[in-house]
Amino acid sequence: MTTGRNADEITYRLVAFIQENLVPDDEDMKVDETTPLLLSGLLDSLRTARLLNFIRREIGVPIPAAKLDPENFQDVATIVAMIKELEPASFV
Repeated sequence: MTTGRNADEITYRLVAFIQENLVPDDEDMKVDETTPLLLSGLLDSLRTARLLNFIRREIGVPIPAAKLDPENFQDVATIVAMIKELEPASFV
């Protein structure tokens, strides 16, 4: 769950997950919070589904279908902003 987590911790966890699980093994890419996930080709439908599952399971914030807009998945920073917006008020 996200209790006590700040944006920096969520950013760190997302960057680590993306680097370890979504960057193809044959690519020498270093992901950070500003890496363009869509423009770089890192997010396709399957990888987006894996990322959404990670956010729901490990961060504790399910992403509703209404938020599945490319604008919300430009980079880790925009994903973190969306997560913070969706967190229950008690977690903020």
